[in-house]
Amino acid sequence: MTISKENLAPVQALSGHLGEWNDTLDAEYHDSPEVFDRFGAMVDVPRSRGALTPIEQALIGVAVVGNAASTNWPRLRAYVRAALDLGASRAEVRDVLQLVSIMSIHALSIGAPAVAEVLSEWGIRPPSGLSDRQRNLRADFEQKRGYWHKSWADVLALDPDMFEAYMNFSIVGAQFGSLPVKLRELIYIAISCVVTHLYVPGVQIHTRAALDAGASVEEILSAIAIATFTGADPYFEAMTRIPELFE
Repeated sequence: MTISKENLAPVQALSGHLGEWNDTLDAEYHDSPEVFDRFGAMVDVPRSRGALTPIEQALIGVAVVGNAASTNWPRLRAYVRAALDLGASRAEVRDVLQLVSIMSIHALSIGAPAVAEVLSEWGIRPPSGLSDRQRNLRADFEQKRGYWHKSWADVLALDPDMFEAYMNFSIVGAQFGSLPVKLRELIYIAISCVVTHLYVPGVQIHTRAALDAGASVEEILSAIAIATFTGADPYFEAMTRIPELFE
């Protein structure tokens, strides 16, 4: 099959997304052109929209496939290579990977309220009111992170030690990293939208922060769009891991 002018752009976008175009991909494209063309058209949306720079798109890509909820090594390698080829520094790529490592704190921000509810059913309640240390920790969190969310109240009440340790870890990127605040917030939005995570409070909190940092609606939606691409990762990965299926 000859690639027509109509589907050339989607195929080029898909080739860039995957980081390669090999014989297996070419053969599968000939067998399933509609899948390739239409997924390629999705991949092309953030690029053609132009709200995010190519480097920003690649770095957000690193985030959405290099986190605890979604780790795809071939895709991660492709995004890292793209980011570096486009001019991102190795420090910036490492900063992205360090930044998304805080995602797993949602185990506590979701788990602590659930535990608090059960403890209440059993008549087990933390001391009423916050201690001086807890009040100081909350004030410190609001000052350093710039927001407060109700999900943190139970974490602070039940486990102030972990709350403090997380708070200090979560600000490393802002204190020592190289990524601008707007890009950090767009990354947080994207990883909160990863289909294996879907953490709505994170989307809301970081959308507010991104808007405060000057992000446009188009930039925010482009970051989310990049997170949607992970759904096709197993299909393309199968071409490498189960080649007999595509012979």
